[in-house]
Amino acid sequence: AGEGPPASAPRSPAEGGAHDAEDSTPTPSEAEGGAEDGHEARDSDDAWIEESIKDVKVATIGNVDSGKSTLVGVLTKGLLDDGRGLARSRVFNFTHEAQNGRTSSIAQEIMGFGGGGELITADRPGAVTAASRNATWQHIVSQSSRLVTFIDLCGHEKYLKTTIFGLVGLCPDYAMIIVNANAGFQRMSREHLGIALALHIPFMFVVTKIDIAPANVYEDNMAMLQSIVKSKAVRRQPVLVGGEGDLEAASEGLTADRACPIFRVSSVSGEGLPLLRAFLRRLPSRLRESGLFRPPSLPVEFHIDGVFTVNGVGLVVAGLLRSGTVRPNQQLLLGPDKSSQFKPVLVKTIHYKRVPTEAAESGQHCGLALRSLVKKDALKKSSFRKGMVLVDAALHPRTTWEFRAEVVVLHHATTIRERYQAMIHCGIIRQCAAVKHMSCELLRTGDKAVVTFRFMYHGEYLRPGSPLLFREGRTKGLGRVVDLLDEAPECQGPRG
Repeated sequence: AGEGPPASAPRSPAEGGAHDAEDSTPTPSEAEGGAEDGHEARDSDDAWIEESIKDVKVATIGNVDSGKSTLVGVLTKGLLDDGRGLARSRVFNFTHEAQNGRTSSIAQEIMGFGGGGELITADRPGAVTAASRNATWQHIVSQSSRLVTFIDLCGHEKYLKTTIFGLVGLCPDYAMIIVNANAGFQRMSREHLGIALALHIPFMFVVTKIDIAPANVYEDNMAMLQSIVKSKAVRRQPVLVGGEGDLEAASEGLTADRACPIFRVSSVSGEGLPLLRAFLRRLPSRLRESGLFRPPSLPVEFHIDGVFTVNGVGLVVAGLLRSGTVRPNQQLLLGPDKSSQFKPVLVKTIHYKRVPTEAAESGQHCGLALRSLVKKDALKKSSFRKGMVLVDAALHPRTTWEFRAEVVVLHHATTIRERYQAMIHCGIIRQCAAVKHMSCELLRTGDKAVVTFRFMYHGEYLRPGSPLLFREGRTKGLGRVVDLLDEAPECQGPRG
């Protein structure tokens, strides 16, 4: 078996010396200078694309009680559910989630396949402690030649903001919309489908609990699901996957946004699970097609989505590397903090898929142990907030309060005008912003305009071209950042 995704191991700082560690990420001018350097960068980027194919990220979305966490638990652990929450208890992050049966946080699990396509499962499947989970991940990564990473998201309306954060900030390759065969396609499933369509995330349907659904209810819900897939809003061809012969056409149709595969499974009886696993195993990564990641030869841009403290290690940040390559002993800038500043920090160690590694490349979700390079300013969990990043000094990061975006209103009951406020989701950024100016007087459903937004509470690190989603109640809109209006330090303040 291969070593899995962490197999890419560039020279360590110890091999290259201190200078190599500090200057491991070239500036744009260095990357362009010299034919030899250019060939090395292209070779590195080609290897990056090849390596990324080994890991595919799939988000599970859908209405509450549709069986999302249970399905993830059954697929990844190789054990069937008992019908009373056994499988999902191995996926939940918190005790209260297991007690009330509702996912309220983002959980990640991995499913590994060996060189022959066989499922790699835990060597000790019974334990669910943090230490056993780490050991399980390390075992699966070391024995697998291909990985599928599941991002288990929330189904309850109360946690919609967390689900949107997972879809926008964690950049899944595909979405798996889970539908209860008994309940059918419900309102929150429609909400999640609309978000996946807006973000251009290819999606499939998985109908669960087919072993307990009455025949007439099951047939009615399947007919409704197929009509939704064919509707003007979705415009896909439904593909009912019933055997191995359907997998190739379903996979090609999904990646080309022409078809929507529909699987029918039971997490208790195991019906349909081998077919779903075989389909997920053959899905290609969309790292290049998504346009959300830049090559590893460019300066580092790391989006932080979690902060925690580890005994004996110190402060650790988890997040998604959107550009560049991170190595131990590399200096980066952390910010913007609550005072809109960036501070120098040092990367001590790196974990990818809970496995220690000597380098992390663009597209990988990893954990970095950090140390502050400013004396008397130790890093604390309280110093962090949503929207903070780690970036290379070569990017000259600035804090932005105002920005201009091209937007389209997907759904709104009345009209949008100046001074309208909405929650902005842009990568890991999740903050309320007010409309300062619009290219037209009013906006209604389906309208397009160029809108100037201003963040209400904190300045953020933004890049032109970044996709964004804004929402307020049931109002939704999609857009793209086109211009940053107040990057200069003297402009940084909460209100103009």
